[in-house]
Amino acid sequence: MTEPKRILIVDDEKKVAFFLREGLEGLGEGYEVTSTDSAESALRELATNSFDLVVTDFRLPGLNGLQLMEHLQKNSPTTRTILITAYGSDEVEAAAYKLRARRYLTKPFRIEDFVRTVREALAEDPLLSRRGSGLEVANRVE
Repeated sequence: MTEPKRILIVDDEKKVAFFLREGLEGLGEGYEVTSTDSAESALRELATNSFDLVVTDFRLPGLNGLQLMEHLQKNSPTTRTILITAYGSDEVEAAAYKLRARRYLTKPFRIEDFVRTVREALAEDPLLSRRGSGLEVANRVE
């Protein structure tokens, strides 16, 4: 039996974290999903557990999602990341990809798009930092 893919969702909006977690757990495809509400609690979780993927919001209390991604790049380089935000900008997007984000999603997005994005990120080689010559962006879907 294949080991489940371990995913950590980091979002201070409890409803959003619940929505994302339920969307993945409902697939029954071997995902083990944990959620936290801050980068600091994510770092505590990462200190004791390994994850295949971290999905983090950009705006968080304390450290932001980019700072969390910077920590991951240094301390867990094979952990894939996806940055989600309702406050997107070209600068945030560029910073996310510089930190090897697999995808960048702007809120609001459909759960189907999120699930597809997670599947794609988990299917990629964890050591690759980019797909082809450019990184893909999942556009805002309303």
